[in-house]
Amino acid sequence: MKTLLPRHDFQEALQAVASLTGGRTTKPILSCVKLVAEKDTLHLSATDGEAALRLSIPALSVDEPGEAVVPVDRLLGIVRELGDIEIALETADPHCTIKGAGRNFRIFMMNVADFPPVGEFEGEPDLILPGPDLRRMIHLTLYAAARETSRYAINGVLWEKTGKKLFLVATDGRRLARAGGPIVESSTEDFQIIVPAKALSVFERVFQGPPDGEPWTVEMRVMPNQVLLRHGDRVLSTVLVEGNFPKYQDVIPKGNDKRAKLDREEFLGAVRQAALLTTEESRAVKLSFHENQLVITSQSPEQGDARIEIPIEYDGDAIEIGFNPAFVNEALKVVPYDQVYIELQESFRPGILCGEDKGEFLYVIMPVSLSN
Repeated sequence: MKTLLPRHDFQEALQAVASLTGGRTTKPILSCVKLVAEKDTLHLSATDGEAALRLSIPALSVDEPGEAVVPVDRLLGIVRELGDIEIALETADPHCTIKGAGRNFRIFMMNVADFPPVGEFEGEPDLILPGPDLRRMIHLTLYAAARETSRYAINGVLWEKTGKKLFLVATDGRRLARAGGPIVESSTEDFQIIVPAKALSVFERVFQGPPDGEPWTVEMRVMPNQVLLRHGDRVLSTVLVEGNFPKYQDVIPKGNDKRAKLDREEFLGAVRQAALLTTEESRAVKLSFHENQLVITSQSPEQGDARIEIPIEYDGDAIEIGFNPAFVNEALKVVPYDQVYIELQESFRPGILCGEDKGEFLYVIMPVSLSN
């Protein structure tokens, strides 16, 4: 392989694939990127054994087509440090040579035949989704997925197609986030699949819309044990999480009769301030709803207590409820609304945080005990 590449594009592509291979692995080949130069294009592929990413960048020239497998972190580190506009890449077993102006680096390659196969997006898409809406839905749910639990199904995010809408749902057993959005085109029946959280984290970092803000879409293929997402020349594929996702509809409260309207920024700041005087043992803040006022209090036996008052729109019966402030803040930090709503029924029942449209976003949070 002998090719000349634009450094900026090459660096961005390497950063994208490195977002997938960054974790620890016992297989060195999984910390590598596969480079394939042909015609006027360089193709890059990476996989962690479960998810895989393919993308391409235009080459300034390809004098000798070829392919190579090299450690992505090492290659990215070199490319990032070079200040050149153009970078020359050459391979001659066992080295891959990276050349800039007056600079020459050689890194050892690995056997191309050992690199795992990476899925290709073949055939027509099952769904076409608005890119901005899909990014919004992932952003509104991913943080609520469980981490390293024995209930493997909730380590991922449920994708539920219902008619002309797609819902994403995530839960860790103590809170639940659901976001919905439209489908542009569909040629498949309704379905439920569970997509691993790591693959969605990669999607957030790698799948971006055009800088001019023009509308863009994501194509989706659903296989028996795999899903593929494509935008332009970027394809993300991942195996699906096995198991049964909880019947999340049963968790969403139906009879909440108390509703408060709050300024999101003010509410976020108040909860964050009250959380300063909580402890790991009693990770709770108390929310006391009164007519047009919310009082947020917290206490730490060894450090002190806090009381914050903020104006709200509320005319229901007074109620006190305790929440984990971290769970409240995580949702408030990602919702795109200026105003949010809290819906409650009783102090021992789950509350709902949402915007005007619950179909667009809904967050269920379990209360915590306020006993000392």
